[in-house]
Amino acid sequence: MLRRGPTQWAHLSLWDRKTDVVQPGQWFRGRIYARRCDLSPGGELFVYFAAKHGRADADVGEAWTGLSRPPWLTALSLWENLGSWYGGGAFTADGDLRLDATCTLQVHPDFESPPLDVGHIGADTAPWEARLIAHGWSLEERGFHPRTHLRVGDREVWSKADPHTGTMLFQQVEDWDPNRYGDPYWSTYWLETKEDLIPLDGVEWADWDGTRDAGHPRLVFTRGGRLLEASAEDPQAETPIYDFNPLTPDPAPAPESALRWPESR
Repeated sequence: MLRRGPTQWAHLSLWDRKTDVVQPGQWFRGRIYARRCDLSPGGELFVYFAAKHGRADADVGEAWTGLSRPPWLTALSLWENLGSWYGGGAFTADGDLRLDATCTLQVHPDFESPPLDVGHIGADTAPWEARLIAHGWSLEERGFHPRTHLRVGDREVWSKADPHTGTMLFQQVEDWDPNRYGDPYWSTYWLETKEDLIPLDGVEWADWDGTRDAGHPRLVFTRGGRLLEASAEDPQAETPIYDFNPLTPDPAPAPESALRWPESR
C-alpha cells in the first residue's frame, strides 16, 4: 500500500490479505508514481518508479525504476530514467518483470541484475494498464491513450465482476489534473447490481479481494487515508482494516533481510 503525503514524502506498507495485518515500511523523500508500480504475484518484490524533482541523487540521478523487497523501498536492482514521463513496470502472472517500453534493460552498474526474466511491456500500453489487465479488469470504453493520457474517447471505464453475486465494480479514469491535491491521476468508482447503481463516494482505490474465499470476494477500498472492507451484498456497511493517517515521516534504513533477494528466487 502506497501512501502519498505529507508534501514531498511517500510511504510503503505491506498488507497481508489473509490476516489483514499491515506492516508499515520505509519512507521516501520524493515522489513514488503509483500508476507505474506493481507487486509480484507472491508479494516478495515491488517494482516502482521514483523521482526526486529538483534534488537529484548524486549516484542515480533524478528519476529511476527500482526493484525492492516490500515494505522497503531500498532498491536491489535499479534502472536509470531520463525524466519522469515514463518508467516503472509490472509483473506477469508468472512473476517475470516487464519494464516500461522506454526503459533501458541495462541495470545501473552499482546494482545487481535481478534473478528473474526482465523484458519490456508492449509499446502500445503502460504499467498501470498491464497491471489492471493482469488483475482481472476489463476495458469497457477507451477514453485515453494509455501512454500519453491524451483523450481519444468520451470516457474511459474499466469493470470487474464479483463471481458470487454478479455485482460489477466499475472505475472511470478521470482527466489528468496537475492542480489536484494528491495524485493528478485519479478514478471514480461505483457498483452496479441488477437493481441498483451504488456510487462509492470519496473512494480513491477499490477492488475485489478473494484471498480468503475466491468464490465470495469482499470489496476492499481506500478513503481518507484508511483501508476498508465491505461485502458485495452490503457495500455501505464498512469495516476498517487499517488507518494510515497517524503515520508520520520517520526515514530509516532497510533491514539486512531486505537487502537480499527472496530465497524462492
